[in-house]
Amino acid sequence: MISKFQYFSVNYFLTRALFLGIGFSLITGVTKQDSIFAFVVGTIIGIFFIWMINKIQQYKSKKTLDEVLKEMKGLGIFLRVLLIIFGLVLLTEGLTFFQVFASFFLVRTPLYFISLPLILLILKISHDGINTTFRVASCLFPISFLLTILSQTCLFGYSDLNNIMPLFVNKPLTIMRSIFYYTSLSVSPYLLMLMTKNNNKNAIPAYLVGSLTLIFKMFLILAIIGPVLANLYRYPEYVILKEIKILDFIEKIENIVALSWVFDHFVYIAIASLFIQELLPQKKQKLWHTILVIISYFIAVYFIGKYYTNELTMYYTIPIFAFLIFIIAVPILFIFLLKKTRHNPTS
Repeated sequence: MISKFQYFSVNYFLTRALFLGIGFSLITGVTKQDSIFAFVVGTIIGIFFIWMINKIQQYKSKKTLDEVLKEMKGLGIFLRVLLIIFGLVLLTEGLTFFQVFASFFLVRTPLYFISLPLILLILKISHDGINTTFRVASCLFPISFLLTILSQTCLFGYSDLNNIMPLFVNKPLTIMRSIFYYTSLSVSPYLLMLMTKNNNKNAIPAYLVGSLTLIFKMFLILAIIGPVLANLYRYPEYVILKEIKILDFIEKIENIVALSWVFDHFVYIAIASLFIQELLPQKKQKLWHTILVIISYFIAVYFIGKYYTNELTMYYTIPIFAFLIFIIAVPILFIFLLKKTRHNPTS
């Protein structure tokens, strides 16, 4: 049985996962210093969508997502295909940006070799089942959270409010665009949690905790290197870690502290992999799952990661794609389960 702490841990990781290599640089490129405002408003809006996910979990009760989709018949087949595509795209995105980020540490290591151990590990824990995946997440959470708090505390002393001022320099439509990006990137991965059976009551608290770390990280990025440089760097969240010094002599620990982002992405990729597996037909499920994961690996390494133009296309389209699938699937499931619950309250 999955514990509340395990649910909380996975939700926390999913909130932060899509900001590595995408969220921070994409949003600062649009609204610069007003990005902090976009993060705050996006968090408030995101709570509503998390609430909808929670209601779907409540309505489907002990049923799996697979069982609900079977009850929906033709519409369920459409949603199943859509959600499998959603999981595959998120898995491919995760592998792509993980290997690009890892290349900061492993400069001379080929991309295919960086992701290969990760693929083998993901296949192992996915085939062991959801309980194993969630236990791994709960073990990684304390380390990740401690590294996040440590890094943000150490970096606070290097911040300068003059780098952020003045605020509200962008037009309302531009700020709304950044709010959309934040909401999409922070909320869309929660669609993966529909594969679980129990009501995910820790989703909103975990979302708020994860969002607070993102908001403060955005503040630090802008206050330390300024909006212009934040827009130029692809991984500004990693660049500012280079400023960390403890007791004036412990430095160059950015690679250790950056493990918190590695953990975020690892759990996110593992959950996406498990989500795909849960939606596949029971017959030869593990075989088909392995094949799809390997295909995603090759696409991430040889089609997207190898060509910057393809990587850039995913960079700009993933928030739109993820939210589009989210806004199609969630209302359909919500309305179907609401009607079913009202028609048969004991079900």
